[in-house]
Amino acid sequence: MKKKLIVLMIGTLAVSVVAAMAQEVLSQNAVGYIKKTLPADEKLVAMSIPLNSLSEADIVFGRTSVAQEAEQNSQVFFWDEGAQVWVGGLKGIKGWAPGQSNRVVTPGEAFFMKGAAGAPDKDVTITGEVPDEGMVKRVMLGSGNLSAVANPFPVDFKFGESDLAINATQNSEVFFWDEVAQVWVGGLKGIKGWAPGQSNRVVLAGEGFFMKEAAGVTDWDEDKPYTWP
Repeated sequence: MKKKLIVLMIGTLAVSVVAAMAQEVLSQNAVGYIKKTLPADEKLVAMSIPLNSLSEADIVFGRTSVAQEAEQNSQVFFWDEGAQVWVGGLKGIKGWAPGQSNRVVTPGEAFFMKGAAGAPDKDVTITGEVPDEGMVKRVMLGSGNLSAVANPFPVDFKFGESDLAINATQNSEVFFWDEVAQVWVGGLKGIKGWAPGQSNRVVLAGEGFFMKEAAGVTDWDEDKPYTWP
């Protein structure tokens, strides 16, 4: 029977640990855990699910550990690229409504969650299999439209070093969610590139952000950033 490599992660996947441990096991399977916090006072958190489902091909929101661990009256919001609006709903006494429960979250897609009214900080866990694909494509709308994006791999990364930032056309914009102030903070790619505030911004594993591609670059092809398996 194949063994599973259990990788414990708090906020990010430790690539060096994965690479070292992978040499000691018989399987290429790795299960990852990323802790996220739904802040008190109904504050929104921009997040993603950069781990594959353990049981099916798609990541179905209602069957994720994040959705199941969220308390009653928590809320989730998904970005409708076509309409350019947030669409979501609340976890009721019987659970999530079908529109949220059956929503497929694509790799590299970001969404918003917030905890129940009056609830304290609530930790939820992103659980799944560590992606072993050599490259993951995130398709965006482009042409000045906003796309809710995230690293499809469970690692921290510096925005300015990503293919997304490098290949973005001049006048494209990026916006990062300030969880404390509850506002978007970002900037534009000028003739000399991204400003330091955006270029040096470290995006955490499982963190979502907004990208506004000015022209027709609609594919973000992100290569696997670790050597495992």
